Amino acid sequence: MELKLNTSGKVKTIEISGKFDIESTEEFESIFSKVTEANPSIVAIEMSRLDYIDSSGIGSLIKSLNNLKNKKGKLILIGMKPMIQNVFKLAKLDMFFEILSLGDFQTKYGEGDDDADINDLLRKS
Repeated sequence: MELKLNTSGKVKTIEISGKFDIESTEEFESIFSKVTEANPSIVAIEMSRLDYIDSSGIGSLIKSLNNLKNKKGKLILIGMKPMIQNVFKLAKLDMFFEILSLGDFQTKYGEGDDDADINDLLRKS
């Protein structure tokens, strides 16, 4: 799994690519925790380059959703490939997550190009 951060105003975006499985949940949760320390109102998980997600990855997203809701924030999943979106629909997770296409997200929230390096974020802790 590869992670990349973007920030635009109050929206923090974490791009995930590759596989999101049991081997990568700890890294994701660590980054998500650091991103949400500043209490952003919106965190988007950009999934257009995500090829695979297992139950551990889904569980990590659910945990992240609950943590952000407790901070009065909003988690949005964007750009899912149809195969991954079908998994969310079959499990009825689309009732809990806001799932948008990349275009709909950009129209609704805008998106910035202020890239942050994951290693820089980890060094700040």
